[in-house]
Amino acid sequence: MPSVDPRSRPVQASLVLATSLVLGALGSGLGCSDDSPAPEPTSRVRSESSQGCGKDGAPKGVLGNQPVTVKNNLRTYHAIITYHAIIPDAHDGTTPLPLVFMFHGSGGDGAGLRGVYNLELEARGQAIFVYPNADDATGTWDLERDADSNIDILLFDAILEALSVSHCVDRKRVFATGYSAGGYFANQLACRRGSVLRAIASHAGGGPFGDSGEYDADGRLRCPERPIAALIAHGADDAEVALDEAKKSREHWRRVNGCATGGGVPREPSPCVSLASCAQDRPVVYCEIPGLGHSVWPEGGPKATWDFFASF
Repeated sequence: MPSVDPRSRPVQASLVLATSLVLGALGSGLGCSDDSPAPEPTSRVRSESSQGCGKDGAPKGVLGNQPVTVKNNLRTYHAIITYHAIIPDAHDGTTPLPLVFMFHGSGGDGAGLRGVYNLELEARGQAIFVYPNADDATGTWDLERDADSNIDILLFDAILEALSVSHCVDRKRVFATGYSAGGYFANQLACRRGSVLRAIASHAGGGPFGDSGEYDADGRLRCPERPIAALIAHGADDAEVALDEAKKSREHWRRVNGCATGGGVPREPSPCVSLASCAQDRPVVYCEIPGLGHSVWPEGGPKATWDFFASF
């Protein structure tokens, strides 16, 4: 059980960067089996154009506070929630671009996460980024309800469809990443939207979780959709979300993606490792960062995340 369980009370959304972290001193002492470079996936899927491909005049740049209506007939509410979208100059209306969802920590917002997690710089204008805001009533993401009654999963669906209609999105390269409670939610989405997402990256989070009927006799979660590739990054000194939460996430993805037990092989940036013998198109990467507390990994995190997503 984590030191802070987001299912019982919100994960604190401290976005203070660990500026004292010296990445050059990091070692790879995670039980790696050899020193050879980690192999990249060799099976890349073909692009799948969204409805917005071929349309002229789609807006570019920073699209702030975009409203989207989330409908849920089971709970009979219609919520209007906002998000930020970043459309690069590379969007020509014809070439499908990857779409990356970024989920903030509890009590934060999309704009705040963007300010400290510069994944866009690593992408160099080669992807569309979207920063959803959690519902004002909770300030965090729903890790409890199943997909049909979960306003946040329905929010993901609504934003994906809206941007797929308005812009040229590669529907085979939709990714999700998040920090703290957002990292938990990225794992939840991977469990509930594996048919839509290509890969996820969780930073300082944990999960996924399910209801009692979704665990087998050995206590192993059986997600309702297909497994996907995953990157798990966590500070070894995190006092808000215990490191064991990241290890549980790693073991979930290790199991469902058929990876071997043991450490793995080194992968840049240090101290990341790629788990061994995973399904070819579903690699699992684990980054345990010495000296880092409950924070976004300030230098290595964006590079590790974008390199992982770009490999697909």
